[in-house]
Amino acid sequence: MIFKHKQYCVDCHFFVKKESERGSRLKASEIKAPERESLRQRNNPWKTQACVLSCSFGVWDEGSDFFAFLEDDRHQTIVEKDRGDSCFWWPYNPAMLLPAAKILQEREAKNRDAARDRLLTRIALWIAVFALFVNAVASFGNADVLKLLELFFGELGSGL
Repeated sequence: MIFKHKQYCVDCHFFVKKESERGSRLKASEIKAPERESLRQRNNPWKTQACVLSCSFGVWDEGSDFFAFLEDDRHQTIVEKDRGDSCFWWPYNPAMLLPAAKILQEREAKNRDAARDRLLTRIALWIAVFALFVNAVASFGNADVLKLLELFFGELGSGL
């Protein structure tokens, strides 16, 4: 059995805070490791600041519906909900900038899709080879089937 790491927003590189600067719109910035740990422990390090937490890919944003993100809902959304394959999750790396993480995430998604396509192509080729073999066996008469089996399998075919 393969164990997959659970994907929580608090551990995602794309988990950001948006703060308003005077005379401008909201600016997204990285959430540092101590702030993430504080969120895991049900603390809110931004109670005194005017900021909004969100996913930089737009999967969720507490600014769009503030009342849906009250304290319990906020903790459940950010810390407890396993996103699985339903978002653009990428592991948090404090040394990496957001644009680089987006490029790496996109590259990994493309590689995962290409690997799946290659697997399906190999399966289709094996099915085609098997079908050609069955067709070749069926096109020969019953007497020739034993000769064909002997040709392909040597001693195994002669014991039939």
